[in-house]
Amino acid sequence: MNSAEAVRTKWTWEEWLAGRQARRELARRIGMPVCRRQESSSDKRLRAAFDGERAPAQPATGSPEASEGTGS
Repeated sequence: MNSAEAVRTKWTWEEWLAGRQARRELARRIGMPVCRRQESSSDKRLRAAFDGERAPAQPATGSPEASEGTGS
């Protein structure tokens, strides 16, 4: 690309969250709904830390729990 525009390197938290939301929405439209690994070398440690799961439960996007702590 021969763009004259400089690459942006500083983002506010709100801008980053908005971009993340847009990326997730795009991925949801074109990709598989769940994109987590089934196994990893850290499974034993992760499952011990998260009640048998590999990661903490994630609230659905758009739910009240999903927006907690975002300043919204």
